[in-house]
Amino acid sequence: MAFQERLALDLSLSIGGQTFSVPGGQVESCSVHLTLHGFTASVTFWTGLEKDDAALFTAFSTPDLLKVRLSISGGYPVPASPPAPLVVQGLARTRRLEARTHGTVEGTAVRFRRYTVDFEDAARVVWRQHRPTELHTQMSLADLLAAHTAGAVTLECDWDVLDEKRPLVCLALGEDAPGTSFHDFVLWLAHAYGGAWTYDSGRDGYTLSGRKPRVGTVARLGSDRVERCEVLLPPVPRHAARVLNGSALQGASLDVDSQQAATGIRHDFLVRTPIAAEAEQRQSLEAARLRVPQRQVRLTFCHFPTVAVHPGAGLRLEGTGWSKGAVGTGEDLRAVELSLEARTLHSGPHDGLQVSHAGYTVEMSARLERASDISVELPPFRRPRYPLHVEGKVHSPAGGETDRTWLLSEDTKTSVLAWQVTVPMWNKTVRVPAEPGAFPGEFYFPPYKHERVLVALHFDRAELHRHLDWAEGARLPQDGQGDGMLLGKSATSQTSLTHDYQDGKPVWNIHRVSGADTGTVRMAEGVLLLQTKEDPGAGSTESTYDVSPQVESARADLSAGVTGAMGEMTATYRVASGSGQAKLDGATTETTAALEAAQAAVSAKVSEARAELNGALSGLSGRTAPLSGAAAEARAALERLK
Repeated sequence: MAFQERLALDLSLSIGGQTFSVPGGQVESCSVHLTLHGFTASVTFWTGLEKDDAALFTAFSTPDLLKVRLSISGGYPVPASPPAPLVVQGLARTRRLEARTHGTVEGTAVRFRRYTVDFEDAARVVWRQHRPTELHTQMSLADLLAAHTAGAVTLECDWDVLDEKRPLVCLALGEDAPGTSFHDFVLWLAHAYGGAWTYDSGRDGYTLSGRKPRVGTVARLGSDRVERCEVLLPPVPRHAARVLNGSALQGASLDVDSQQAATGIRHDFLVRTPIAAEAEQRQSLEAARLRVPQRQVRLTFCHFPTVAVHPGAGLRLEGTGWSKGAVGTGEDLRAVELSLEARTLHSGPHDGLQVSHAGYTVEMSARLERASDISVELPPFRRPRYPLHVEGKVHSPAGGETDRTWLLSEDTKTSVLAWQVTVPMWNKTVRVPAEPGAFPGEFYFPPYKHERVLVALHFDRAELHRHLDWAEGARLPQDGQGDGMLLGKSATSQTSLTHDYQDGKPVWNIHRVSGADTGTVRMAEGVLLLQTKEDPGAGSTESTYDVSPQVESARADLSAGVTGAMGEMTATYRVASGSGQAKLDGATTETTAALEAAQAAVSAKVSEARAELNGALSGLSGRTAPLSGAAAEARAALERLK
């Protein structure tokens, strides 16, 4: 419903180090759609003579970043303690202008300029164009987000998930993930771990937290400002869930029940982890996602409200005009969405050029939810695409620079074995599970020092995808069409097995080298050679004992053990915390439902008693009518006797 209201608008534009203030009377129209996670807005305004807005016109025409701040206040009569104005401030997404001639003065055409700016909150504008590809180790998500605020986004982190230091964090938002931005990544992060992403228009800041912020002060909203009140019943999930752990070591099927689920309908989620607590943590997350959303209320206004109704504000539908017991009354509510459109009543651009107030035709509505509702709404987003494939070199500290040594570390908590691979692109060393890969378990060929490998980087883990080169001396000449295998750690300490063709005949050869000492087993056409000798020209090897592999292995084992223990403890804590919070939320919901049912029952009993009382009174009135008639006749007889 559209209504007419006098509004005070304050518009300022900041660009290129300059700030321009536009009186509210010059604003032709504006629209704002504000939610708990951001806003979109548009404003159109006029300027007078060309020479008066030359600086604005020049700055507006540049490609510099344009910051917009729009403040809207109204509502009459003004209360003793008026609410803070509705403020939205963000960055321009698109802008346009046009010039119009409006009459002449002394033969010179008088022109007005009409400016239009579409703007959004800073995170949408900046982060939707931000697509980094990065690899970090031993970094928390809070530090990662702080590094990407770009100076234009104010972010507060209030979530234990963000404070945990992670062994690996990978951002894969480049060209190999079309259309996925850093803004999508943040929303996906909130969804993936069950968090809340909220925007505070008053302070122009964001919060990434484990739960929705609590409602602060609650204001009373009377019905005289409301034209229509609708009750919204969100769709109820009709499926149960099940978490399947595909690990052969910790295989399990964890059910997530739902009282509202249709029989036999469920969503299955597959994970593969040797840590049982991680699967249980996913079970708690899916249980939270199956919460039944609570009813909401949509208000359509007939006058500008005299209390704050921006998203996050606390409201209570009280006062004259509200029906007693009506849905939404008598309980604390939180505003989650606000839509406002206003168009000036001025007849042309020449009216109200220097005034701050003006009359507008306004359409305004708000959507409210219960303050106790902990379900989270997120805008649509694109999921980041993993894995990201990059090259790395196997890390091993033992031996010389060209030695083919290897280092294996074990997580004492989970017994997970891992290699270490250095990724030169970011100069980071990551752990990859030590698995046979394409070979069966009888073959044991650890990746050797400085070997080039292809690493698959996921969000918080890495895998060795495949090997990219041969060791020095392993490749055989093409003429012999041979196959071979090279064992050992260097050219002076190794054993090679080869099978090739010489003069068209197959030749099988085993050759062992240990400094000057060599041994050969050779089988050819009609020949079997067994030979061991010492080659005087070969380099000798000194018998040394290198403890660096043991030291590095112990260090890696300790680091893996600490990381694994912390990860398991964190997962266990989150499972316990999530279970306790889920029980508390469930008890709160059940108590609220029970109170509502009791209130409804009491109201029904009161209505029934009132109806019975009215009936009794009506019956009593009918029985007293003859008595009243007799009394009137007696009174008339007495009057006649006088």
